[in-house]
Amino acid sequence: MPPDNDQPAQDGADCGFLSQFGASSEANTEHYSPAPAGYQRGITKFVVVIGTVMSGLGKGIFSSSLAKLIQDKGLSVAPIKMEGYLNIDSGTLNPYRHGEVFVLEDGLETDMDLGTYERLLDQNLSRKNFVTAGQVYTRILEREHADP
Repeated sequence: MPPDNDQPAQDGADCGFLSQFGASSEANTEHYSPAPAGYQRGITKFVVVIGTVMSGLGKGIFSSSLAKLIQDKGLSVAPIKMEGYLNIDSGTLNPYRHGEVFVLEDGLETDMDLGTYERLLDQNLSRKNFVTAGQVYTRILEREHADP
């Protein structure tokens, strides 16, 4: 952790934000690993990328690129896209406002970002990787009206 005082770094040592992260444990490598000291493999971590409802800002490209960097360091990645619209899938959205749809292997029509995730991460995604508010509300209503 950085020192509590406001003294400048001595002997060229970096006492800023990045100093709390450990260097890569791999010998003779040019890669830097921002994994903090004490990190243990197998413990789930989440990276959340949020943004506005405006399409085409690069949230999907950024997310998939970041996931690829994490994957290249040997960690497993499971991208999940969460949409706030009330549709069950992307098939009925206006393509002029939302863009084209991407069809997953199991037939679900989704956002084009899932196609980017599939290509960059070399994974076949399914309906488990995509959820809309409409799907959540539908599930809630189904459970409320189910016989006890």
